[in-house]
Amino acid sequence: MKQFLVFGGIFLTWTLHCCAQRAIEIDLTNQEAYLTDHAHVVLRAPICSGRPGHETPTGTFRVTDKDLNHVSSFYGFFGNPATKQIVVPDADIYKKVPSGLEFVRAPMRYYLQFHPAIGLHAGFLPGYPDSHGCVRMPEEYAIEFFRAATVGTPVHVYGYPHPGRTYWASRRSRPSGLFRLAMFGFRGSSPDDDAFRRRREIVFDQFDNEWDAKEKMLERQIDALEEQKDRAEGWRKERLRAVVRRFEQLKDDFEARRDAAKETLKRQWGD
Repeated sequence: MKQFLVFGGIFLTWTLHCCAQRAIEIDLTNQEAYLTDHAHVVLRAPICSGRPGHETPTGTFRVTDKDLNHVSSFYGFFGNPATKQIVVPDADIYKKVPSGLEFVRAPMRYYLQFHPAIGLHAGFLPGYPDSHGCVRMPEEYAIEFFRAATVGTPVHVYGYPHPGRTYWASRRSRPSGLFRLAMFGFRGSSPDDDAFRRRREIVFDQFDNEWDAKEKMLERQIDALEEQKDRAEGWRKERLRAVVRRFEQLKDDFEARRDAAKETLKRQWGD
């Protein structure tokens, strides 16, 4: 019996030691999460952390709960139970339920809680911090984190998101956290889908504005050189003519670079 207790104590110590070597690091600055084993990164995943006013808490925590089919305690949507259509995509338990609708809690699959009402789970990434404090990641990564972590796994959250910085975004073809509602039977766009579309429009508008400004600046430079050339004479006129040709070639190259950059941007956003 004594030998059994000694062996059991050794085994328990070894098990706790091994489990303690696995940890989760959440980098809010770069919007990435890392699964580490003996301080070596074995899996890296893009994330979406809390939006302004609902920031993800920083510090050192531990996984306190695991729930494969977790649903939000506070957030969800209002749906029509008769038509199974999502009517109000962004709602919470404090909002009055409109007549004829019902409140449906948002699914948060592969949930790893590390702070009261805050956890890591599968969800949609619009390309910027947009959650109510939880840490979302694509489902294929959430599955692996869920499998690897146990209750007690250390979780270290650090850094601060950069306002205006564009982070990794889920493709539109990928289902979002609220769009995966087969279990509820509802259909319709989710707030994550709407947020993604708004963010995509902003990014593409910024792209067009920046490149339009560069093109107009180049055109103004060419116009100014043309005016100088028209007033010049002799060798100076010939030199300005050569300079104008170089700027016109730059404009042709500029348009090619713009087209290539636009195609890259489209691929990044799932077009």
